[in-house]
Amino acid sequence: MTRKEIRGYLEVREAAKDFETYSSDLLGDRDVRTYRQLPLEADPPRHTQFRSAVQPLFMSDAIAVHRAAFSEHARRLIAEIRSRGEADIASDFALPYVIGCLSIIYNRPQDYEEWLSWGPDVWTAESHQKGQTTKAGEEVLRDRNFDLPSERDGRILQAYLDRVFDHAEANPVRDAAEQDVWDFVSQIEIDGQKINRQEMQGIANVLLAGGRDTVIKLVTGLVWHLIGHPEDREFLAANQDWFNRTIAEMVRFLTPLPKMERVTGDQIGTPDSDRDPSQYVLLNFVSANHDREIWPDSDVIDIRRERKPHLAFGFGRHSCMGMNITEHEVGSLLGVLVNEWPGWVFAAEPEISWASDLDKHGNAIRYINRFDELRVRV
Repeated sequence: MTRKEIRGYLEVREAAKDFETYSSDLLGDRDVRTYRQLPLEADPPRHTQFRSAVQPLFMSDAIAVHRAAFSEHARRLIAEIRSRGEADIASDFALPYVIGCLSIIYNRPQDYEEWLSWGPDVWTAESHQKGQTTKAGEEVLRDRNFDLPSERDGRILQAYLDRVFDHAEANPVRDAAEQDVWDFVSQIEIDGQKINRQEMQGIANVLLAGGRDTVIKLVTGLVWHLIGHPEDREFLAANQDWFNRTIAEMVRFLTPLPKMERVTGDQIGTPDSDRDPSQYVLLNFVSANHDREIWPDSDVIDIRRERKPHLAFGFGRHSCMGMNITEHEVGSLLGVLVNEWPGWVFAAEPEISWASDLDKHGNAIRYINRFDELRVRV
């Protein structure tokens, strides 16, 4: 199935903020869910209302207070790898690090092992538990018509959401200092009315599914780069004010979410079931972040380059709410790695699946689709 794609930095940037022409009013992950992710899959004014309601969870100050806990979690995982002597970074480090950080942010330490058992993608949790795991950061466009790498199923996530929201609604916790994330979500009001269960699920879906596999890919890619480029590791140890620039450059290069769907304005108001997804438009973030008119050497990781705003977190009203989470999680990890380098070296040649795409001029772009295996030894 060939769909229209918008390519190029300026072109994607303009399309991303033009929600009237390229609307987010669509149901993604159509093979595994029947409800919208909120606020992601809505346009203003509904998008604005839900984004404002959940924004307190994503404020920089709210995340920053957990940085010490993030760092300690990283040290524990590094110690486990040291005791074993060898590990795969994606499955043994990046995955548990990201899940552990989420359990800290959401005040749900009791869910750490359960979330970890789902693997890098909530939609392949059942396959992961059966041993048919997808690799960290694998590109999966949210459409049942694509050739998917493992069986996708929403039952495990749905059972979890039913359980936690049943409990939260039956046992309301009003004290903000004692609330966990599901207490908070279950008590959100829009226009003076409590949101319904489907809307709760839509928010929870973003909190648990959005960004999970993408940050795992980012953490894996960061370790891959630091091992392969000790000169950058030494530079960062001496220039720690460069952390955010480094994270931005890694996110640009990896572009963990390569593409995202939009629906054309003429289909707004038409039920999802009556639409033809082959007419949806794809915003090609890979082409934007590898636009040689913006970054002439876009296929190179250069942590010292002049910082320019990438589009890996989207742009405009629908820019990723999880940017602050990513920067604080990865910034905390970067501090531990460069200040207390665990002596990791590659235990084998990294197994990386590269993919290709086209820029706006039809020239080839080569980028990392996924890290199949990144084994390190101490």
